[in-house]
Amino acid sequence: MLVAITRKAVSASTTPRWVRLVLGAFLLASAHGAIAQGTYAGKIGVEVSERPTGFRDAFVHQGRLFLTTDGSAKAPYDANGWPTTDGLAVIFDQRPYLAWNPPMDDPDAVQPDCSGRYLMSFYGQATLSPGPDSPYLTISNQTYDPVNNFSIAYVTLPPGQPSLMELLFTNTQRTQTSGLNTGIRYLKVFRPGLYPNGTLSHFDPAYINALAPFAYLRFMNWTGTNYSAGYYGDPGHHLINWADRSLPSDAYQGMGTAVRAGATGVSWEYVILLANEANKDIWINIPVSATGSSPTDTTSYIYKLAQLLKNGDSFTGNHGLNPGLHIYIEHSNEVWNPGFSQYTWNRLAAVDEVGQGGSPLNNDGDTVQLDWAYRRHAKRLYEIAKIFEAVFGAGSLNTTIRPVYAWWNLQEGPNSTGAKTLAWMNTTYGPPSNYFYAMAQGSYFSDTSPSTTATIPDVLANMLASSNASVTKTQQNKATANLYGLKLFAYEGGPDNRTTSNIGIQIEANRDAGMGPLVEHHIVDNWFGQGGDMFGYFSLAGYYSRNGDWGATEDYRILSTPKYQAIMNVLSQ
Repeated sequence: MLVAITRKAVSASTTPRWVRLVLGAFLLASAHGAIAQGTYAGKIGVEVSERPTGFRDAFVHQGRLFLTTDGSAKAPYDANGWPTTDGLAVIFDQRPYLAWNPPMDDPDAVQPDCSGRYLMSFYGQATLSPGPDSPYLTISNQTYDPVNNFSIAYVTLPPGQPSLMELLFTNTQRTQTSGLNTGIRYLKVFRPGLYPNGTLSHFDPAYINALAPFAYLRFMNWTGTNYSAGYYGDPGHHLINWADRSLPSDAYQGMGTAVRAGATGVSWEYVILLANEANKDIWINIPVSATGSSPTDTTSYIYKLAQLLKNGDSFTGNHGLNPGLHIYIEHSNEVWNPGFSQYTWNRLAAVDEVGQGGSPLNNDGDTVQLDWAYRRHAKRLYEIAKIFEAVFGAGSLNTTIRPVYAWWNLQEGPNSTGAKTLAWMNTTYGPPSNYFYAMAQGSYFSDTSPSTTATIPDVLANMLASSNASVTKTQQNKATANLYGLKLFAYEGGPDNRTTSNIGIQIEANRDAGMGPLVEHHIVDNWFGQGGDMFGYFSLAGYYSRNGDWGATEDYRILSTPKYQAIMNVLSQ
């Protein structure tokens, strides 16, 4: 049974305990508007994530490349990802993790309520029918305009059904003169209540509302930072040029490297549009293999990105980020982490650079390749900062442009790899505070002793102990930050439960009312109370599973969850 999260008040006498905890007595859809701005206002950012999609168009971000009609392979497609034959389209899939291959992790099978009547349009013609995994869909009022080669139809997903929309497009004709089985283009599937109606917004107002309390939006996941960077030693080194990036004209955002080398996430144009509509500072993560090391290369990926953020392009109405917004910049994400391909790419790039001679990475005679890799990570951020400064102008560095040196292993004082790298930067480029705005660590807390017999109180008690144990690391990192005149940020932080051990209890603990005070304690006492300057909550919305229970909510339209409300409570203190 799939339990849909709805925004309807429920009776305590007829509703399971977990639903009452998640929904509370009522939905505070505009809760942040009434919260007083306290000491910590402007000091909590959030990783951008969505459940369901934050776009009005349900396909643009959470769709997938068309499959062949039998679902056995990808359908042929053009340079922007539109099918050139008949095909099967997954418009969105918001079911719980492993709903397609039970047993599911979530014992309550929570999913967002995606029911309703969707307005679909596309260029070309097609016979439409429900896909094999969503037979409950109904299609109505399909019409075709032969003058403009434009089709529209309504697709209805009934209440109580899985939050999955899968559609078959057969007898397709791309143009009026095309033969059959030639595909369609420019598919849009507007969500119920979010039809265009002349609006210029691409986003659900409820999504903008959910983001409103936060100081900045971090786009690490949204822009596909943790893509497969490839092996540096291959011909071409898998460099990403500006022409390789995701484009707003792509069939959907994040089509992947099979379509284009850098088409791994949402296009930067949508980052601008979301930031401007929400009027929020942004935290961006530069791809590890993006071209550009000097302001003199005005064709590089990094230079062109800086220009786009400043000036926009035709898709953004030739409008860059709103005046007064700031840009926090991070080089890739967790380059220290061998679990990500950017670790290997950066390490091999450092070895290659030293091998070519004349590199500052070994200017003190250091022969340890891993040290070179750590130094290259910091050096790349320095180079990126200088490129952005050249584009945004004198005086922009550490004001509008705010580079953040992020590294997990910053603790253990001057002997940590992060601290030693900052010492090298100080010797090589001068005081880090001249070009870095802050340094950043992770600040998670978790059940470090998961047990198959644990109860919810057991899980919360273990998480409390984990949070308290993080204090020493934060204190040591603050001392390092003070040494170099930097602020101390948490680039990511919050509850972090990832395990298959008693996964159902782990998930329910994240929905329990006791999680709220725990989140407050971690942020107020164990972060800000230890000198932390900015806390990046990871993340806004998502499903709970063995892959993580990170979302402050499981549906951004529902803000009465213990974790989201805990953040609101912190902001009011």
